[in-house]
Amino acid sequence: METGFRLHASDYLPNLPVVSAARVKPKLPEAPGMRQRLMAAARAEFSDKGIEAATTRGIAVRAGCNEVTLFRHFESKQKLLVAVVQETSEEFLALSECGEGFSGELMADLTRFARVYNESLERCEGMARAMIGESRRRPTLAKELIGDVLGPFHRSIADYLEQRKQAAVVRADLNTQAFAEIFTSSLMGGLLRRTSGLSDLDRDAWIRATVEIFVCGIKVVE
Repeated sequence: METGFRLHASDYLPNLPVVSAARVKPKLPEAPGMRQRLMAAARAEFSDKGIEAATTRGIAVRAGCNEVTLFRHFESKQKLLVAVVQETSEEFLALSECGEGFSGELMADLTRFARVYNESLERCEGMARAMIGESRRRPTLAKELIGDVLGPFHRSIADYLEQRKQAAVVRADLNTQAFAEIFTSSLMGGLLRRTSGLSDLDRDAWIRATVEIFVCGIKVVE
């Protein structure tokens, strides 16, 4: 005959604390457009603080969410940066599309190129500044944002000038691709100087002077 006692599951299971389903908080729906909000917040954070100093926490605060949400969408600050650079590049390309309808008059057409380029730069200035500052550390991203996106715009200017060569309006010995790069570099330098308080010229005066100087250097003198 057995002495002592045995415990059965029925003796202690009823006494275990029951986890109520009501205590499990349901997952709140994510705010619509959160990915774009994060992209816009990241662009502002990178522009204001620079890429190295920008933090995922700061970006999340700007977007009105927490870092978990940010990482769910982009996994890391680096991947978020890549996404922002790609979006900025696409925006610049769309903004800098000149299309057709040039008058054939050198001063007027180069002024049109200059204004379109300047407006595109102003929209993307913050990220352009950030990438210029980080170009040595992140040459691939800098090339994508600053180098690759300018390629089509430079070709548009060069192609236009080649047509003007055929019409004997522009010097036959002009390197049109070099002209396009130097022309846009002057416009970018003007934007950076103006927004840094280093120039007494406003936007219109800088564009007008730039176009006049460049036209004088390339037109055929009759």
